[in-house]
Amino acid sequence: MKLVELRIKNFRGLGGDENKIRFDDSNIIFLIGQNNVGKSSILYAYEYFVSAKKKALVSDFFKHDQSNKIIIEGDFLKEESDEEDSVFKKEKDWVNKWVQDGSGYITIKKEWDSADKEGTKYTKDKSGEWVKNGFGGLETIFTKHAPSVVFIKAIETVESLEKSVNDIIDKEHIKKLEKDYKAEFDDAVTSIKKIQDKITSSDNIGEINTRVNEYFKCVFPKLELKISVKDEGGIDLAKAFKTNHSIDVKKDGVERKETFDQHGHGVIRQALFNFLAFVKNSSKSEKKEYMLLFEEPELFLHPKSEYLLREQLYEIAKDSPFQVVCATHSPKMIDISKTHSSLVRVIKEPDETTKTFQVGHNIFQNEDNKDFVQMVNRFNPYVCDSFYADNVLLLEGDTEAIVCRLILDKKYPDKDIHVLNTGSKNNIPFFQRILSHFNIEYVVIHDSDTRYVYNKAKDGLVLNKEGEKKNNSAWTLNNSIWKEIEKSRESGIKANRLVSVYDFETLNGYKVERELGKPLSAFKFVSSKLAAEEKLPIFDQIDEIVKNSFSKGWDQLEIDKIEEPTLKEEEE
Repeated sequence: MKLVELRIKNFRGLGGDENKIRFDDSNIIFLIGQNNVGKSSILYAYEYFVSAKKKALVSDFFKHDQSNKIIIEGDFLKEESDEEDSVFKKEKDWVNKWVQDGSGYITIKKEWDSADKEGTKYTKDKSGEWVKNGFGGLETIFTKHAPSVVFIKAIETVESLEKSVNDIIDKEHIKKLEKDYKAEFDDAVTSIKKIQDKITSSDNIGEINTRVNEYFKCVFPKLELKISVKDEGGIDLAKAFKTNHSIDVKKDGVERKETFDQHGHGVIRQALFNFLAFVKNSSKSEKKEYMLLFEEPELFLHPKSEYLLREQLYEIAKDSPFQVVCATHSPKMIDISKTHSSLVRVIKEPDETTKTFQVGHNIFQNEDNKDFVQMVNRFNPYVCDSFYADNVLLLEGDTEAIVCRLILDKKYPDKDIHVLNTGSKNNIPFFQRILSHFNIEYVVIHDSDTRYVYNKAKDGLVLNKEGEKKNNSAWTLNNSIWKEIEKSRESGIKANRLVSVYDFETLNGYKVERELGKPLSAFKFVSSKLAAEEKLPIFDQIDEIVKNSFSKGWDQLEIDKIEEPTLKEEEE
């Protein structure tokens, strides 16, 4: 079965009922957000959910308060390949009766209401009503058919590595041996049975039988206990191999083998991940059998290795048995140009409850944005930094970005405002939409531009082929930006804008030194004003942003009041 959605309430760092992740059109999800907002709790919640007979600890309850009942729900999708499972083949109806008529999902819930007690399982019936237990009754049935957990934790041990490897080997390979090597298996079972016969016929076993029955026959005089060999069905050779695998490390050019105890956590984590990649490449099935939970994949890695691992993560989730959830603090792990991937931002409210905001690849990859996103991803990978921020300042280009970073650094070093260079005014609405989806507050500073196109000196109009004033497309963007601000506000997101009339240079009264170029020229100009403690309009704009107190609304009506530049001939 494939996990479609996981909903979590009051588990560890996750409070409230607005915490969920969806896999409906994604194979890999990256959890992002500030420290201690509950990203890792989402990873542990899935493991907790699919574990059979899991008893709650006090520390598992939100705020360690047992009145905050833990509730974890999952929507699962039955896949066509599930029909090949032996249990499904024997009695197909036992699972089909839990597929809901409306959604087509199998929905399972577990609740824990006190410490030291197992959770109670519920399943929705076809009509969507909760039924206690359901879905096979036993929790082990649910655990068997839900995607199995493969957890790569921040700190991995050799023991946890070997356990994960053995579990995967057992599931993927050992159980195939009996089928692929039937003759060898039959010979092995026969040989083991002969050895067991010799053991049970020995004098020691005979003595045990006699002494045990002395007491047993006092209670049941007509019965007798006897230690004997099980039939062949009781011999499970697979178990003999299951936990009998360890991994050694061998260096190129060196004959000796080394254990993982002699290497760091990064090597252990990467070894486990590479083993999973092998399973993916050797598997011919796309049935979702595993849930890879990866805690901070960037840990212990060289920066170059981060990019390599990022590519491997996206690859392992593609057309494979794996669904992947990663909790990361590194923008380098995110590639917004990839399809079938999602970002989930986790935030913590003042009352410590948490919320998730998910953005799927369809936001980045629609036809209008696809080429632009790929360009941004290649040439400005640091744009993903803004997804981790709580407050973002959106700017048109290099000049504004350099100047605003300088002012914030010199005048407000303690303020955490992320400056994002959007590359051009055309790109601002796209970034507004993305930040709104992530519930991130933002302010835009942009040029008003003019209604019509002027020459570089702004002392003459440019005419079109018909001899009429040529409209300036940059002017229409003013309204587009304002509409996005209104949409953000309707969603409860703080969004504002400040406008430079007609542009940054005109507002702040400086001329570009051509030999230096616009960014460096602006940097020198603003640096000199800061050093002399003089005033500039851009200083006032940044001050309004920092204080969250805006002197002018800059709605579209305010923009429309802006008059066109006065031409020299008009002055005469």
